[in-house]
Amino acid sequence: METFKKGEKIGKYVVNSFIKKGIVAESYTVYGSDDMMYFMKVYDFGKIPREQLFEGKEVYEIQLCRELGSEGNEHVVRYVDNGEMRKGNVSYHYLVTEFYRGDLLSEAVAKEGAFDVEDAVQITLCVLSGLSYIHSRALIHNDIRPSNIMLQELDDGMLLPTIIDLGHISYMVKGRPTFHVEDLKPFFRAPETFHSVYTVKSDIFSTGALLYYLIFGQSPWETDLSLCKADKKKVADAVKKARKQDLVLETDNVKLPDYMKAILLKALALKSGDRFTSAAEFSQALFEQVMPELARQMEETDNQDNEVQNQCDNVVPITFKKGSGNGFDNVTGRDELKEQLRKEVLFALQNPEKAKLYRLPAINGVLLYGPPGCGKSLVLESFAEELGFNYSLIQAAEFGNIYQEGVLDNLQRLFDAAEIKAPFVLCFDELEFLAPNPNAENEEVGVTAQISALFGMMNDCAKKGILVVATTNRPDMIDQSIMRVGCFDRVFFVPQPDFEARKDIFMDHLKDRPCEELDFDELAKMSDDFNAGDITEAVNEAAMTAAYNDVPISQKILIDVLKYKNPTYSTKTRIGFNKD
Repeated sequence: METFKKGEKIGKYVVNSFIKKGIVAESYTVYGSDDMMYFMKVYDFGKIPREQLFEGKEVYEIQLCRELGSEGNEHVVRYVDNGEMRKGNVSYHYLVTEFYRGDLLSEAVAKEGAFDVEDAVQITLCVLSGLSYIHSRALIHNDIRPSNIMLQELDDGMLLPTIIDLGHISYMVKGRPTFHVEDLKPFFRAPETFHSVYTVKSDIFSTGALLYYLIFGQSPWETDLSLCKADKKKVADAVKKARKQDLVLETDNVKLPDYMKAILLKALALKSGDRFTSAAEFSQALFEQVMPELARQMEETDNQDNEVQNQCDNVVPITFKKGSGNGFDNVTGRDELKEQLRKEVLFALQNPEKAKLYRLPAINGVLLYGPPGCGKSLVLESFAEELGFNYSLIQAAEFGNIYQEGVLDNLQRLFDAAEIKAPFVLCFDELEFLAPNPNAENEEVGVTAQISALFGMMNDCAKKGILVVATTNRPDMIDQSIMRVGCFDRVFFVPQPDFEARKDIFMDHLKDRPCEELDFDELAKMSDDFNAGDITEAVNEAAMTAAYNDVPISQKILIDVLKYKNPTYSTKTRIGFNKD
């Protein structure tokens, strides 16, 4: 039974009709004050588990739909409004989006049967365009399926596919989902989602399943689940068993060319690492193989749609995490460094009222530098966990440098997204790859424009709630224009593993190997100035010697290795750093 009747007001909207009751919300069509019809979801706020609320205060779907905005992508339902109201003693939150007329893809297939390959590809390309936009906002859809895609009727009679349901949208999930999973369709779920892992590549799998459904009229590896009832484990086991069989790629009615079979197999790969890496890559494969003439025309035509597609191809998927976990407890030893970071950086950020009272200066950026293998990357991520803000970890060597096409655009997207989710920590590992010093070993030209753009993003970013934390092996290789106050305000040397850290590394590498009783204190003393890689190499050499002689790893074998082995880098010859 619906909670609100026709004609009843919800905020400034008037109920037109009840659509359905879901697990966490009721759906309605409503009229706004402009007499336009809209779609509305209404949530009984008191019945939503806390873990499914954004920061415990707002329904995730509302928060994330608002982040997507009202001027996003034509293939994604558009946000209009949201609000709160009370009815009796119950508090309700509501989300308003555009209302679309047309048929759901599931309804279209039920009425007309499967689509031909070209039409199926065109629909899938529209869905992938919508997904590219969602992913560019660091979000995952998690529920691409035929009943969530509307074939919207346009004025000229054309049909425009639109992703209309964002009920399971989230940040990347590797653990407890922030949404109900009971209503997800098993045959459209990637294998890893049954283990609570939801990423860009799980959306790729679901879109591959959608393409398969459009061509064959049924889900990939579809099997009878009626005996499973509502038992989640039985459903997961049945789906896993079905997927052990070869995927049917040819029937009496459907004959696919080899390149189309290859595309489906790649999109539907059971191992996420074997799938397309992004919606843009999936789209490119479809354009080039299935619609080569259209792809050629798009390359030759300098129109707005082509520019948008090129931008999508250059988009780097950005993932965000919530700072949680063990923080600095992950970093063995280095007590002096951790105390410095807590005092000079973390304290003011975690105690904003006291920082305001004492007029502590805002910090825009922190640079951690030191030799390779000293654990800077571990300190970097542990810092973000310790702080507790949202954060993103970017490998600069993979992200590209600012002189490469599209990198500055991706950086701007990253800073824009961080501002939306502020307070936020942007973590750049190996900064020298992102902003190389042209006066060192880099011969790139046009430095001023690119570095000025990066400086503009970083300068006073603390006012936007953004903290940049970066690591480098070579501070002298970074463009000095961004090393001034206003960008990087604090610089810390990350030393080689100290005594306790070296003990811990030895213990970790030796714990699962056949060993005699070992004196880890002596090993730590003998490995002074060794980095983690040096210790790993020493342990491996000792293990090889012991294995060759068919004896356990002994203290003597380890000491013999350490006696002749020199550290890769000595802290007595630190890389110089001049902040000016």
